[in-house]
Amino acid sequence: MVKKIRNSLSAKAFLWIAGLLILCSLLIYGMVMTLLPQSYTIVASSRVETEIEQLIDTLSQTDYDDAGDVIEQFCQSNRASVILNDGITMHTFGTVDEQSVERGEAMTTAVDVKFADRNGNYYLSITAPVSAGNELTMAFLELLPLLLLLILLISALGAFLCSRVLVRPVLEISRVSKRMANLDMTWECGVHRTDELGVLANSLNTMAKRLDIVMKELESANEQLRKDMEHITELSRQRRDFFAAASHELKTPITILKGQIESMILGIGKYKDTGKVLPETLREVENMERLVKEILTISKIEMDGLAGKAEPVPLPDTLAKVTETLLPLAQERQITIHSQLVEDVTVSGNASLLEKAIHNILSNAIRHSPDGADVFIHLTPSILTVTNTGASIPEEDLPVLFTPFYRVEKSRNKSTGGSGLGLYLVKTILELHGFRYRVENTETGVVFTVAFRYNSGNVKIKTVRQVFPYCPKN
Repeated sequence: MVKKIRNSLSAKAFLWIAGLLILCSLLIYGMVMTLLPQSYTIVASSRVETEIEQLIDTLSQTDYDDAGDVIEQFCQSNRASVILNDGITMHTFGTVDEQSVERGEAMTTAVDVKFADRNGNYYLSITAPVSAGNELTMAFLELLPLLLLLILLISALGAFLCSRVLVRPVLEISRVSKRMANLDMTWECGVHRTDELGVLANSLNTMAKRLDIVMKELESANEQLRKDMEHITELSRQRRDFFAAASHELKTPITILKGQIESMILGIGKYKDTGKVLPETLREVENMERLVKEILTISKIEMDGLAGKAEPVPLPDTLAKVTETLLPLAQERQITIHSQLVEDVTVSGNASLLEKAIHNILSNAIRHSPDGADVFIHLTPSILTVTNTGASIPEEDLPVLFTPFYRVEKSRNKSTGGSGLGLYLVKTILELHGFRYRVENTETGVVFTVAFRYNSGNVKIKTVRQVFPYCPKN
């Protein structure tokens, strides 16, 4: 019980206020019980003295024979006893409580008096009660139990109301402070006052709103940091996988070269004729050189990015240049290239990197189309699509198509499957420029789509159509 009271502000406030009210009430009651009889005695004495003066004045204007009535009226009004002495006889008027006289609560005085029709001196001996102190004290003592009960009830009620008024806002502030300690800011302190407690409540509300904003910003920053860390981790993993795959890809041609050179030195079998073997060795060196160049290109792009080399790049000119470069390969495969371009579509980026990405896209379309197929290039102000007809990619290969060293052609033949870095290089370049891309199968073939940002002010809605047909050699 004591511990509960010690931990409760409401109980403490109630007990303190109730105790103070009871103490003050008892002190006031005791002071009244002590001082009131004394004050009453002083007031009563003054009143009796004033009445005696009025009696003397009235008798001086009254005949002696009529004085009895005046004196009798005085005695009745003041519960007094008066003795009129004319020097010969004494006349007594009224009676006084003998117990009051014995307790010393009566005032006795003798005064000279004159009458209107006589010149002699007469004397009045007046005895009148002037104090009811004992009666008042006894009355207070008799009323004490009832008054004490009223004091307790009034004090308890007053303490309850005061504690509610004073402690309730404090309890509300305490409640919200506990929620603040748990970093819960989804509350509002409902203390609407204009005093210091109201100022404190408003300050808490303001602080909670600001803390809520800061916490949300921190949560957002932490979430972004978490995503960045996951992205960095993923990039690190991809980089490890990339170099692991690169080392594996380089190991094969190096092993082949080593075997061929050793066989030529030892003159084993067909390797005795170095004139026939060296061209094969040269092709293997060229394959390895191409692979190394692609690895170096990717590493440079990942390290430097655009490196401040962003410039306006006219896509129609780049497409025409790449198409002209790949035209011999298309003619060798008996493939017809259809080009439909919107003039003056300009994007911001690195011209050489975009040219390489477009070169890889068109080269893949030509290499992976059946002989005699058609390749369609379509450029609009915001989209580039390259379609190679008659081809299809297995659905299970589409999600991993841009993985380094991944080849749809599982034989890993360099003449048909390539190094496996072409599309990864395309992905790296397009993402560096912020372009969106996708590869999908359609009814006509495989479609590679690139969506980019362009300068609309430079677009002229004029389409140029070109066809680069297969021309058989004579």
